[in-house]
Amino acid sequence: MKNILLVSPFSDNEGLWVTGEESAEVRNNFPPLGLATLAALTPKSGYNVRIWDELVHGRIDSGTDFGFKVDLMGITGYKAHMHRCREVSAIMRARGALTAVGGPGVSGSPHDYRGRFDVLFVNEAELTWPKFLNDWESGKLNEEYRQIEKPDLEKSPLPDWSSIEADMPKYAMGTVQTTRGCPFDCEFCDVVFLFGRKPRHKPVSRVLEEVRAMRGYGFKSIFFCDDEFSGDKKYAKELLRELCALNAGLDEPLTFSSQMSIAISADEELLRLLAEANFDLVFMGVESPNDESLKGVNKTQNLRGDMLGNIHRILSYGIGIRAGMIVGFDHDKGDIFQSQYDFIQRSCLTSIGINMLKAPLGTKLWARLKREGRVVDMARNRGLGHSRSYTNIIPRLMSRVELLEGYKWLLEQVYSWESFTARVKGFVSLAAGTTGRSMRRLSSKAEKAAIERLRLSAPEGAKSNVEEIISHTMDTAPQLLRRVSALVFQHARYVQTIDALIPQVQRQIERESAGEIVLEQDDRALPAPEQFRRAYDELFPSVYKYMQAATADRELVPRLVTEVFVDFLVRWGEGFKSVEEFHSAYLKDICERAAAGVNGVGFTPPEWTAEPPAAFKTRYGDEIFKNIWMELADLRYRKASAH
Repeated sequence: MKNILLVSPFSDNEGLWVTGEESAEVRNNFPPLGLATLAALTPKSGYNVRIWDELVHGRIDSGTDFGFKVDLMGITGYKAHMHRCREVSAIMRARGALTAVGGPGVSGSPHDYRGRFDVLFVNEAELTWPKFLNDWESGKLNEEYRQIEKPDLEKSPLPDWSSIEADMPKYAMGTVQTTRGCPFDCEFCDVVFLFGRKPRHKPVSRVLEEVRAMRGYGFKSIFFCDDEFSGDKKYAKELLRELCALNAGLDEPLTFSSQMSIAISADEELLRLLAEANFDLVFMGVESPNDESLKGVNKTQNLRGDMLGNIHRILSYGIGIRAGMIVGFDHDKGDIFQSQYDFIQRSCLTSIGINMLKAPLGTKLWARLKREGRVVDMARNRGLGHSRSYTNIIPRLMSRVELLEGYKWLLEQVYSWESFTARVKGFVSLAAGTTGRSMRRLSSKAEKAAIERLRLSAPEGAKSNVEEIISHTMDTAPQLLRRVSALVFQHARYVQTIDALIPQVQRQIERESAGEIVLEQDDRALPAPEQFRRAYDELFPSVYKYMQAATADRELVPRLVTEVFVDFLVRWGEGFKSVEEFHSAYLKDICERAAAGVNGVGFTPPEWTAEPPAAFKTRYGDEIFKNIWMELADLRYRKASAH
């Protein structure tokens, strides 16, 4: 029996969702869905799996008692979790455990994790985790498992929550995933890079099964962990109708939330179904009131119609918006901060997340700014504080200090209780006409209890603001009291977070002004040259067809194709302009060498076809191109490290 510990690393839980109704036991927003999926992918026979969430179970140290000797520790997280992931790996290695890491952080920049873990999982793991377990059993482990093909979510197993079933009261909301991928391609976002543009779905029946399981654990609210819940509207509407039917049979309807685009404002049927299904909050990338900034980063879905009117239309259905806002775009001037504040107030957005623009590795924004010499390697600086207190870009129309100063001012204005009160009152007025099962007014007793909780919990300096909100809600739309209460409790939490963040931003302003921050360019490799993409589309079919013919193991084909193009670009990428005759000949030689590597030098190579049928298509082309870029980035990084 092998013991596996799957770890969700500690991080500052700045966004803890509180509504005033949760138990004092709550320690984290959501139970770790990705780890529960890995647990389900692990055979019951021969393995003992336990999930360990550091926010719930405590930080791991050299003396932590897990109840068994850990043979394998697997950890996951975003880039923000990287340092904690490294710390946990070092602790567990010292205790004799094999260590593995996966998740968006390592998938975006594998080289930051190499040498700190025994095994890396790049991209999704539904197919590579079982292969890894087989290799582990046979003693033939690879250092890296990279999944190129996008897994069919229909084959993704039901999450296995058995090891933390007793801990479910310590989470604020249940979690279910319906889709992966996003049809939009915003320049600054890495979702497409990680999960693709074509949404993949779980069957609706499977989603309902997982929703019922979450309800069985006692959750009253469920978050759909999707990149874009409404990316495929036909699927979304089918699911919403089933959720409406499910709620109709419950004494107390479940509430739902997810991430969606502002494009939902154009579909009245979708909005009606969201309201009827009891969606009380959606996360939405509003970003900026500056149309030129939105155009510049390909956020075209926000440019359809009047954005302020679109937001008001969504709010009028009683659906709150948690809006993501960004400052520091290339078309942002010094007046953007006042413009952002004015827009936020007029829009009546009830919940706000404001960030400075960053260029995540692997995004189109990173590639463009890297070519322009405007990506800074902030890892060269120590003591930076929270990741929201600094940026890795050099703005175009303002200095870094001006961006920091404007950002600090905007945080102070938006998160003031006066500004929040005005926005909530506006939301209540917009949603006053909302009707339906999900908008039922609380009983007189429940109303009194909710109002008393609000009054007792109001911060000392905000009591008059809370009274103003209560009065307006009861006079205008008393059926919204439950939702307004949740917004007030959440804002109080956000204020605590911002109060801690603002001094860190001020410290960053002081360090930047004094010249203490090292602003050296990020020297990681660029993606394959832009002009190579057209050549790649021309050359890819020949290489792919060749490798299909050269090996009987189709799973090896994507890796071999990646190796061929990396080798090609290392030799010919610098200054590449177009495909020449000698390029094709060189490519043929590389293909034969790669094929010989898996077949042995004595094999008979297949015939090289320089011009395959024009109709040739494969869904792997874009994914392999991404992996070619990642390999080039790693190669450049290893060379730099060697010096």
